[in-house]
Amino acid sequence: MLLSKEKKERIIILLTIFVIIYFSLIYRLYNIQVIQTNKFKEIAQQEHLTSFSIEGERGNIYDRNYKKLAVNINDQSLFAIPPKVGNPQETTLKISSILNLKTKDVLEKLNQKKSFVWIKRKLKEAEVAEITKLNLEGLDFLDESKRYYPKNFLASNLMGFVGIDNQGLEGLESFFDKELKSLPGLSILGRDAIGGKVPLSIKELNAYKDGHSIVLTIDEVIQYVTEEALDKAFQESKAKAGIAIVVEPKTGEILAMAVRPSYDPNYFNEYPSDIWRNRAVTDSYEPGSTFKIITIATALEEGVVKLDDQFYCNGWTNYNGHIFRDIYQHGSQNLTDIVKNSCNIGIIQTGTRLDEKVFEKSIRRFGFGTLTEISLPGEINGLVRSTKDWSKISLASLSIGQEIAVTPLQLIMAISAIANRGTLMKPMIVKEIIDSAQNKIKIFKPKPVRQAVSVDTALTMTKILEQVVNDGTGTRAKLAGYQAAGKTGTAQKFDFSTGKYSEDKYSSWFVGYAPTDNPKISILVLLDEPKGSYYGGTVAAPVFQEIASKVLPYLSVPTSE
Repeated sequence: MLLSKEKKERIIILLTIFVIIYFSLIYRLYNIQVIQTNKFKEIAQQEHLTSFSIEGERGNIYDRNYKKLAVNINDQSLFAIPPKVGNPQETTLKISSILNLKTKDVLEKLNQKKSFVWIKRKLKEAEVAEITKLNLEGLDFLDESKRYYPKNFLASNLMGFVGIDNQGLEGLESFFDKELKSLPGLSILGRDAIGGKVPLSIKELNAYKDGHSIVLTIDEVIQYVTEEALDKAFQESKAKAGIAIVVEPKTGEILAMAVRPSYDPNYFNEYPSDIWRNRAVTDSYEPGSTFKIITIATALEEGVVKLDDQFYCNGWTNYNGHIFRDIYQHGSQNLTDIVKNSCNIGIIQTGTRLDEKVFEKSIRRFGFGTLTEISLPGEINGLVRSTKDWSKISLASLSIGQEIAVTPLQLIMAISAIANRGTLMKPMIVKEIIDSAQNKIKIFKPKPVRQAVSVDTALTMTKILEQVVNDGTGTRAKLAGYQAAGKTGTAQKFDFSTGKYSEDKYSSWFVGYAPTDNPKISILVLLDEPKGSYYGGTVAAPVFQEIASKVLPYLSVPTSE
C-alpha cells in the first residue's frame, strides 16, 4: 500500500527531527567529555572536597642572644562533619562536658547543614585523649599551630599574647603583629558522598608563608635576675604593683623590663585583664624625690646654683603662702648635702631660683610630657602642665616631684641621660627583625634624641648622686666593687576623692646607675603602695643593689678593687 504524500512528509520531518536530536546529543556528550572535561572534573572533585585556610608559622620572639621567648607548637583542634554524625544529641552530651562547652552550642553546630564545622580549637592533651577514647563517628582532629611561651611568667607583661587565630592582642605580640604573623595558604580535605572523610591528596592553591621573627634587646638572664629581685620585694612589701627596668644608658637598649603583678601568657584568659598591661609604659606616677635630680641638674645648667652654695633647713618653709615641710631639720647644708639628704627645703630654695618657663623647657628636654616612642603598645605621655596652668606654688611643688606624672620608662631614660653625659637616648626594645632563614630584614640602631644637659652638668650630677649612695638616703644601694650613683624617692599619692595628698599611700622609688666612671647599666625600681615601710631608701634601694650586684659581673664589668 502506497503512503500518501502527506504521510511521507510527516515521516521525513520526524526523521529530520530525530537526526537533529541525535547529533545534538552526540555534540553535547563530546562537549562535556572532551571540550569541557576539565571544568566538569573540577566541579565533580569539589563536590568531594572541603577547603580550609591553613596558617604558616608565626615568627618567634628571641632575646638579644637568640634564646627563644615565644615559639610555636602543634595543637589538635576538633572538627565535625555534621552529615556523618549519627546521633547529634548523644554525641553532644558525650563531648560537651569533656570540652567544657555549652550543650546548646555544640548541638547547634552538629545540626548545621555543612560539611565542616569547628567544635573546639586547640584542645588540651587531656581533652584530646578523652575524645579519642570515645571513637565517635563524624568527629576528627586537625593539627594547628599554637603560640607557646616556654619561660611562662618571664617578661609576660612585655611579651603580651595572641588570640585563638594567632593574632597579637597585647604587648610585643600586638605591636609587631604585622611582622610576626604569617600569610595563610589553603588546605583541602576530601570527603565521600555523605560527608565522610576519605584518604586525600592535598592541593595547595596558595602556599603559606611564615612570619618574620623579632630579636629583642632584652637579655633573658638579666630579665630573670630583675624579676627575681622585684618579685621578692613585691611579695615582702605587699605592694599594689612593682616595676623594675634595666637600661644600657649609652644606647638606650632595654635589658630588662619587669612588672608585678604578672601572669602566664600561655593561660592569659585565666587572669584578670587588669594584670595584662605593661605598667612601665601605660601608667604614670608622681616621681617624688627622684625628680630632684632634674631640678638640681637644671639649676646647675642655668647657673643659678653652685656646689658650695649654702642652704638652711629648719624643717619647713613658706612659699607664696603655702607651708612645705621636711621630715628632719637638716640645718646648714651645701648643694651636695641637700641632694644626699633629700632635703625638701633646700631643693625648694634651689628650684625657686629658676624661671618657670626655663624649668618647664628643661623638664620637657629630659623627655617628660611626651611619648618616648618605644615600640610597645599603650604608652602614655604622663602629665607636664604648661606654665600658664601653674599655680603660685607649682614651681616649688615641681622642684620636689609633685604636680607632675611620669611613666617609669620616661624616668629611667631621663636618669640614663645623666649617666650618658647628658645625652637623652630613644629607648630600644627590638634589635632586629629576621626572616625564617635568619636573614636580617631590619636592624634597629641606637638613636640620640637630644642633649638634655651639658656634659659638665651631667658629670657634676654624677658626683653628687654618688654621695647619695655612699653617705645619704641611698646607702642600701651601695655595691661591693663598683661605685654607684642614684636617688631615692618616696612620693605621697594624691587622693582625688579628698583633693589632698594621702597620709598612708606612697610610691617608693630608686633610680641609679653603675659604675659611675663608665656606666654600663641604669636601673629603676618602683614599689607602688607598699605596706609597712614605704621609704624608697629602705624598700626600693635594696632591689637596685640586688640587681646591679648580679648583672655587672654577668656583663663582665671589672670591679674597681
